[in-house]
Amino acid sequence: MTPPTEQPTHYLQWARRGKPGFFRYLAGALLVLAISLFFGQIFSVVGALLIPSQSVAATIVKTTFFGFIVSFLLIPLVPVLLNRRPSWSIAMPARKLEVTHLALGAGIAIATMVALNLFGYLLDPGAFHFEGLDPGSWIPMLLIAAVAFFVQASTEEMVYRGYLAQFVAAFSRSPILILGIPALIFAAPHFGNVAGASGFLGLLPYMLMGLMYGLLAWRSGSLWMSAGVHLGNNWFITMFVGNAAGKIPKVSLFTTHGGSSAPELVVDVLIQCFIVICLAEIAMRKMRLTRPWVQDDV
Repeated sequence: MTPPTEQPTHYLQWARRGKPGFFRYLAGALLVLAISLFFGQIFSVVGALLIPSQSVAATIVKTTFFGFIVSFLLIPLVPVLLNRRPSWSIAMPARKLEVTHLALGAGIAIATMVALNLFGYLLDPGAFHFEGLDPGSWIPMLLIAAVAFFVQASTEEMVYRGYLAQFVAAFSRSPILILGIPALIFAAPHFGNVAGASGFLGLLPYMLMGLMYGLLAWRSGSLWMSAGVHLGNNWFITMFVGNAAGKIPKVSLFTTHGGSSAPELVVDVLIQCFIVICLAEIAMRKMRLTRPWVQDDV
């Protein structure tokens, strides 16, 4: 086992560093969830006051950038205040910008979505509706959305694959629990985002996504890869091809009505997650980007 005095090589190794007491982590978990959910609502209202426009583009800015920017800044302070460790330890083993992981994750997510939608178009061209293109508004929004979704994706990754996963890892060595518990909690706030889905089917697509993000973070050793995939996925479905079953507003070039029932969406998400995980694993191995989790013997 790696002695706790050595520099961590995997972000989960920070789970048992500093002050990892159960009640400290429990308080921290409640705090990061409260910050993410509460401030998201509050500052969406602030965004609505600053941007009175009711356009879809303005709505996305208010619900993504304004809804997450304060949480993005505050959540890294939780491990500092409660666990006495660096703010960046919630997301990475060392203070290093892993742009390669971020770009690779985003690229894999977008490439997967392009391939799946092209396949869907070949099967049923009528399911895709072109919404039109106004370059003067869509292109600037493309760049704004990339920044907004980076903030949103990074915030959610720090909450669920970051602090909550470290909470579980501090007291359990089970990969099933470390990946599964945060995935289940991640799915809960997203319940209702899929139109027509209720009960377990309303949670399952997001549980699968949460498991995928968790596995990517586990294999890469930081949150940069999972944040990239999360960013690329949300950016693509908002700006390029959106599904009519989703309740989240979009400015996408195309809207698809294929696979709009809940069971079909679950299958679609399962296939998407499988492809992303396989491509990411192949790419990380070839680029030697994988980092094993060597647990501290404490």
